Amino acid sequence: MDKQIFKILKKYSNDTFKVNSLIISAFIQINEIAIIKNLEIKNHIIKKDSSDWEILLEITSCFPKKKFGFEELIELFEFVISPSDKLINGAVYTPKYIREYITDQVFQRILKPVNEVKAVDISCGCGGFLLSVASKIQSLTKKTYDTIFKENIYGIDIEEYSVVRAKLLLSLFAIINGEDKMVFSFNLFSANSLLFDWKATVTEIRINNGFDIVVGNPPYVASRNMEKETIKLLSKFKVASTGHPDLYIPFFQIGYELLNKEGILGYITVNTFTKSINGRALRQYFQDQNAGLEIITFGGEQIFKDRNTYTCICFLNQNLGYIRFIKCSSNELEKLKQDDFNEFKYEDLNNFDGWNLTNSKSLNNFITTIESVGKPFKSKYVTKNGIATLKNYIYKFVPLKEDQDYYYLPYEDELYPIEKGICRDIINANKLKKNSDLINKLEKIIFPYYSQNDKILIIPERMLKKEYPKAYKYLFSQKDILATRDKGEGKYEEWYAFGRRQSLDIKQYKLFFPHICNRPSFVISEDPNLLFYNGIAVVNDDLEELKILKKIMETDMFFKYIQATTKDYASGYLSMSRNYLKNFGIYDFNKIERSEILKSKNPELLIQEKYNLDF
Repeated sequence: MDKQIFKILKKYSNDTFKVNSLIISAFIQINEIAIIKNLEIKNHIIKKDSSDWEILLEITSCFPKKKFGFEELIELFEFVISPSDKLINGAVYTPKYIREYITDQVFQRILKPVNEVKAVDISCGCGGFLLSVASKIQSLTKKTYDTIFKENIYGIDIEEYSVVRAKLLLSLFAIINGEDKMVFSFNLFSANSLLFDWKATVTEIRINNGFDIVVGNPPYVASRNMEKETIKLLSKFKVASTGHPDLYIPFFQIGYELLNKEGILGYITVNTFTKSINGRALRQYFQDQNAGLEIITFGGEQIFKDRNTYTCICFLNQNLGYIRFIKCSSNELEKLKQDDFNEFKYEDLNNFDGWNLTNSKSLNNFITTIESVGKPFKSKYVTKNGIATLKNYIYKFVPLKEDQDYYYLPYEDELYPIEKGICRDIINANKLKKNSDLINKLEKIIFPYYSQNDKILIIPERMLKKEYPKAYKYLFSQKDILATRDKGEGKYEEWYAFGRRQSLDIKQYKLFFPHICNRPSFVISEDPNLLFYNGIAVVNDDLEELKILKKIMETDMFFKYIQATTKDYASGYLSMSRNYLKNFGIYDFNKIERSEILKSKNPELLIQEKYNLDF
């Protein structure tokens, strides 16, 4: 779609009626719909004598070859939601092929006669899933859309303008398919799904003992972006009782508990719940309910072009009591067969640490073998994340020059002298590939702290100004920028303190590796005072222990384990966070074996032998 259309509409995003009118009128003009009876649609048609007529013509001229279908309509409706609302409410456009796959699957699995089905989207947004469901019911039953809207489909969204757009979308869909009524009746509600009681509010749903079908794309909102009232509401849900739950998590419990005994749920949602801490209670909930859960994960493929999220399709029912899993690309969806899935029993999985779900039993056996060896990584090693100033570019620098007393920090065409006594060495752990990088990529950081009785304390402002006047002058010039950290609501010991106190006091050897990579590199620093940012480090007082661990983590065996258990990112990248390392078994090598490993340039076979593996 022409980007100019988005630019035009963005100017009026706060005037939802005007935006709706421009989009609806453009759709009607381009599709040459001559006569409209429906009152709501007519109310949104821009006429030639309107002050918005020129804007409308500008929009219609942007459509290539006069193509403006329902997918473009849905995408435009989703786009013009204000950025702040998208952040808080998690609205996102779901591609047609995803909606139709989920819709096709739930209707294949439903036992009830299709003409009697009650289907709902509890985060309906602008109505994309409702359109797909209505179209499916019509194709199977030949019922009129007017009847389907009244008898079969239901929806709810927290934003009233989204509900209005859903009604407009469904009305236009009926009209373009030959049904043009003055008024359509809808079962669409503007309310908060975390509070809404369907059975108490809608008689038909109470009589039906819930819904036969729940579909949708639950909102993607991290806890840090939620309003306080939403966070408070989450506390009443069992599934949101661990970690910092994302908003999509309670939508599993809500949707599942809205199903009647024969009902089926189909979601496209974030795939992190299988491993994350905030998914721990949800995993336990699925087991406690003995729910039938089917997961199709897309790994590092990003389905939504405007969101940096990693997703999966989930089907859920109350009858089957097992997990079926497959990892595939989205273009393989239509080719999937029942035999392609790998089946798991809940009792064989670890709800607390996360589920190890793979495409094959042999790979699962490999993971089990690795984790049964020796002691788990988490019981032997401490990992640390790097420092977090929350404004690294203010504090860290590569000196342009130095003299006896100062490093010279280049910033915005100026050169600031910084006293050497307040600076520390620091390295970007993500950029380390080999040992020489510890020297070649070394940086300096202004470190406004001092050590006393093994504690790291902030240098008081009066002392900072007196002892390090040049550094103080520079930091003071950046005070307004530093005040913007944590959205301006940060509470720090001093205005020049780092944003977080993590990793300030590590005085140990460090085994560095990147947080996200396609294959990790491991570098050991023998400087216990070296600070780092980004990446991860295993810290230890025993240098030999880190050297042994490095040898293990450089093996193909370790990499295969990480590939099978970690979180996937785009372009084949994966996560090396502690959550995915913690259960890796560490064999207890004796002195002779340790010596052999350290001397060997390629100890892979020796290590595999101890793990009872044969690649």
